[in-house]
Amino acid sequence: MRSSPGAATAGGLCLLAALAWAGAISVGGGPWAPAQSAVLAGGLVALSTAALVGVVMKNSRWGRRMAGWLAAGELGLAMAIPLSGWWWAGVGAAATALTLVAGPWLSESGRRRAPTLGPPARAVLLLCVLAGLPVAIAAVSVNGLGGGWALAALSAAAAGLYAKAVAGSLLVTRFVVPAVAVPAAFTTPWPGWTVVVAGAGVAAWAAWSEDARLAVRPLVDTRPDPVPGPTPLRIRSARETARPRPAATPNRDRA
Repeated sequence: MRSSPGAATAGGLCLLAALAWAGAISVGGGPWAPAQSAVLAGGLVALSTAALVGVVMKNSRWGRRMAGWLAAGELGLAMAIPLSGWWWAGVGAAATALTLVAGPWLSESGRRRAPTLGPPARAVLLLCVLAGLPVAIAAVSVNGLGGGWALAALSAAAAGLYAKAVAGSLLVTRFVVPAVAVPAAFTTPWPGWTVVVAGAGVAAWAAWSEDARLAVRPLVDTRPDPVPGPTPLRIRSARETARPRPAATPNRDRA
């Protein structure tokens, strides 16, 4: 589906804002440790790239929502980053992208698309939560990540597995992610443990939905039909067809 100029502008500004905030964080802006700064900057760029694809290439609702949430979160980061040229560029791009996404200027054809044509809603929500949880944990854990590192790494890995519909990925999101989130919540300093609890709770709720299951185990088998092979019955039938028939003998009883 062809995207509107407003959607293309919003997607481009979303990526531009993420690059600006990544630049502001990489030069030492903010109260985060170097490892957390790297996770935060790289995660913002990766998520904004996915939102750009969803908005421009797919003209999808989930792409616009992801772009809007990213812009709102980046404006929240502005309170923890000192003023600089990167800061002003990030605020301007994020505010403009949020205005375009939230306003009525995007293509109505994308808004009115039938929900059956796209992936299930809760499956998309699960993937977005798993992919965004490492960035959110790194952003709010100003006092250190603690056990949040384990959940952040597992969440990123689970998002990649679930996006490719790898066998067992749904079991990982349903059982392993909540199991790791429990000790991570107790070992992550305030306010990071609040994001751990909230993110793991939403991910578990979405993972146990029917939408999440149908995204990796559809009711209709979409695999191509197997090509008929040379079974023994077909081989014998082919041989009998190719074998020359015996000549007809005259009937001796005929007068």
